[in-house]
Amino acid sequence: MKKTYIPKLDDILGGGIIDNASVMFSAVPGVDYEAFGYQMLNGRLGEGDKGFIFTNVAEPETIIYEFRSYGWDLEKFLKDTQAFFVDGTSPFMGLPSDAKYSIEDYSQVEDVILEAIEDVPDGIGIINNLSTLIDYLGEDETINIIKKWNSHGKKYNASLIYLFTKWDYNHDLIQNLKKSMDCVVEIKTIEERVIIGQGFMVAHSSWSEPSDTMVLFFVVQPGGVKVYIPKILVTGPYNAGKSTFVKKVSKKSVSVDRKALSAFPTTIALDIGHLEYKGFIADVFGTPGQERFDLLLDVLGRESVGAFIIVDSTAPQTFARAKEMIRKAKAEAIPKVLIANKQDLPGALSPEEIREKMKLGEDIPIIPAIVTEGKGVTDALEALLGLLYGD
Repeated sequence: MKKTYIPKLDDILGGGIIDNASVMFSAVPGVDYEAFGYQMLNGRLGEGDKGFIFTNVAEPETIIYEFRSYGWDLEKFLKDTQAFFVDGTSPFMGLPSDAKYSIEDYSQVEDVILEAIEDVPDGIGIINNLSTLIDYLGEDETINIIKKWNSHGKKYNASLIYLFTKWDYNHDLIQNLKKSMDCVVEIKTIEERVIIGQGFMVAHSSWSEPSDTMVLFFVVQPGGVKVYIPKILVTGPYNAGKSTFVKKVSKKSVSVDRKALSAFPTTIALDIGHLEYKGFIADVFGTPGQERFDLLLDVLGRESVGAFIIVDSTAPQTFARAKEMIRKAKAEAIPKVLIANKQDLPGALSPEEIREKMKLGEDIPIIPAIVTEGKGVTDALEALLGLLYGD
């Protein structure tokens, strides 16, 4: 198996793509999707494989700049001749090209790509963009050429990754394209009254049976394709450790607060964090615990897709309050993980004891934690991601 270097996509595909697979990323117009192919290429080059990009939509310099914006150094691989371009753009713009191969007429494209495939045995080729080929060559000829390229790719054990903008082509063409590929990943906007994001879904895979889950994603710079969780709520009673948890779980965070005058400073407003973990990104919102701020719970809970509930394992008298906050934050119906904090203190109840006292079902994971030391934080993240995306 070869990784796609998009962790969630690898999970859905059972570990990655099979050797010499043909994969099409099929996107509706206006969606960011080139990064899927480029991220795969960058990962494979980093592993020592050879690769090429056939471009008919942008000059090579523009693509080098895109790689740089994602934090990837394509120039290094080009200088080492580990990677090369097949330039189908510059000649049509009347510009000189220093790419290894350039295409001045589309009658050349079939043979040039076959030769490029031979130059990357056990490697990877990116075809960007399949739609332009169809527009120049016509539907039937493009399908025939794709079949020849895929056959050649299998002969040389090379993965071929096609980027396809799904304009208003006829249904038969779309079906024939899908049939010619080992795997098809659909990328589209996700709409609910307004467009709320972009998502991908594996529509077909010849080696696995992927779920039909639509996965939200962002393309970030630097970083590339990241699975996007719009909003995660962190709530729980006063002094349970919410602010510390937000800081531990977040790559960066800020407290919008003022401190109570007491021996134990505590947040009386809210915490906002940004989480990046295993190809996932999310915005994290921590709530205050005092009852006088309960009006914020409903506001902060809106549109949350998952929640962490923090409780003090040594304070069972606060457990009823924790359940009340779950209800007020409208977190009853969303995936949630309960974090049994302060496990290092005398009198701390075990997760099993907490489950019994709170009358929680087995569907809610309870993670023992010492948040100040970061213990249990990763386990909590894994548990919530598992609930959200079936990891």
